[in-house]
This record gives sequence, C-alpha cells and structure tokens, in this order.
Amino acid sequence: MQNVVILENVVKRFKKITAVDNLCLQVHRGEIFGLLGPNGAGKTTTINLIIGLLKITDGHIDVLGFNPDKQAKEIRKHIGLVPQETNVYEDLNAMDNLQHHAALYCHDLRGLKKQIQEKLKLMDLWDRSREPVRNFSGGMKRRLALARTLLHDPEIIFFDEPTLGVDVQVRHNLWNHIKQQRARGKTFIISTNNMDEADQLCDRLLIMDNGKQIVEGSPLELKDNFGKDIITIKTNPVIIDTGDVLKHFKPDNIVQTNDGYTRFEIENGEELAGELVQTIKISYKLESIQIAKPSLDDVFLHFTGRALRE
Repeated sequence: MQNVVILENVVKRFKKITAVDNLCLQVHRGEIFGLLGPNGAGKTTTINLIIGLLKITDGHIDVLGFNPDKQAKEIRKHIGLVPQETNVYEDLNAMDNLQHHAALYCHDLRGLKKQIQEKLKLMDLWDRSREPVRNFSGGMKRRLALARTLLHDPEIIFFDEPTLGVDVQVRHNLWNHIKQQRARGKTFIISTNNMDEADQLCDRLLIMDNGKQIVEGSPLELKDNFGKDIITIKTNPVIIDTGDVLKHFKPDNIVQTNDGYTRFEIENGEELAGELVQTIKISYKLESIQIAKPSLDDVFLHFTGRALRE
C-alpha cells in the first residue's frame, strides 16, 4: 500500500513539556486512520505537526512527498482540515460559507455553483442552504465543515474529534459520510477519544497517551491480540485482597469501583468460569459475574493502567 503520511521518531516539545514523544506511524492511501487517546494525549498536536501548523523538535515527517516544516503551502493544496472547533461563519448561510472557502482555496472556480450544490446535497444540507448557519444544529455545522473541506478535492482529510458534541443519530450520519468519501478514494486521519467511534469507523488505530504511541493495529487486531477475558464481579462483602483470593487464576489489572464492582483480566475466562465462581463462593456471596471480550477501553487500560475516559 502507498503511504501518504509517514512520521519517523517525531518529537515536539513546548519548553519543558514533551507533547509528542518519539512518534512513528504510516498512513496508507484510502484508509481511515485513527489517533485514539484521552484529552492531552497529543492527538491534536500530532495533526498540527503533520499539516505544518507546528514545527517538529526532532524527527521527520513526509506528507505526499513533502516536508511540512519546509513545504507547508504545498501540503495544504492537497489536504483538508475539519478542526475540533467548528469554525464556520454563523452569520452567513451554507452557500456563502462554501463560496468564501472556494475563493481562498480553489484554484479553478469554474462550475463552482454546481460543486457547492453537489457538496451540500451530499451532506443533506441543500434544503437549508440559504438559511443562516447560526440556526443549524451542531451536527449540521459539522457536516457543513466537511462539505467545505471537500470543496477543493483534497487527497487527505484531517478530522479532529469528528462527532464532538453531537447526538448518537448525527454521529452515525457523519460516520456514513466519512465512509462514503473513503470509498471514493479519500484518506482520513481522525483524532478521537470516543472508543465506539474508533472501533466502528477506523481501519487502523494508533493508541496514544502522554504523547507516546502505546499500540497500533486494526480495532479487531487490538482486541483479538489482547489474549484475555474481562471479568467483572460483585460480591458481598467486597473482596479486599482480590489478588490473594484469585491468585490461582493469575488476574491482571485488578480495579475496584466505588459501587462495589471488581474488574480484572484472566486468560480463558469462559473455561474457568465455573471454578472461578466456586472459589469466590467459599468466602463471599457472589451477587453477579460478567465475562466479556475486551473493548478498546480494556486494551487502553491494559497498556496504561487507567481507563481511556479518566
């Protein structure tokens, strides 16, 4: 596969703070590549380095054969950006927003009205195209921002927190639009701290924390390679020394919640369920037990020792 973005040992420091720490990644043409991690993980900084808004401290970045530190203007001809804050002009209508963008970024304005109409219809906004954007919902503004980004036909689209602040229905709508564009050959790099979004939308993921890469792969690979089942139990009373009580099962990453649940990881959880129940019942009343395959949050917890949402 052709790599359209390559990062090699990239470092970005702000005085004493290392925001990106020795990051390596490759993004293939025509895929949806996700940067997954909590707020402050370095996702937005990474995007800003790739598109040339920030200069790297160390390492190397290649975007379609260009160096963003030296050739940012060339790169911006080939990319589109939907930032975390939806920066559309709310006093203008949807058509005027796209016309303003075209005047700045489109080299050939012939057939512009037709292109604007196509993009607004694609995003289900044509019927509201003459209405001031201040009347739009958050999801409509995100769709308008994506329509605007597509107007100059970029090869790579960067989407920072695609569904931030939108409801479930709008979220799935936006995901469908992104997948449609991927099917047309567009490459997406998205940053998110939404596990469901990363799982359902991305072809491959790089999980980040504190500026460092934790693990990379497809959502399915990350979960399949985890190799353990997630056990959640509730006992009466709460098991104080879980590691000692369950040491036969070699539990890992034991977490006890404020509402009395205990969560841990073991291998072959389904096969050991009966023995596990009998062991717990020797000294405790078992109120509930759940055995589940790992989620991306479980993968993150396993590698970092904390939940993604913390």
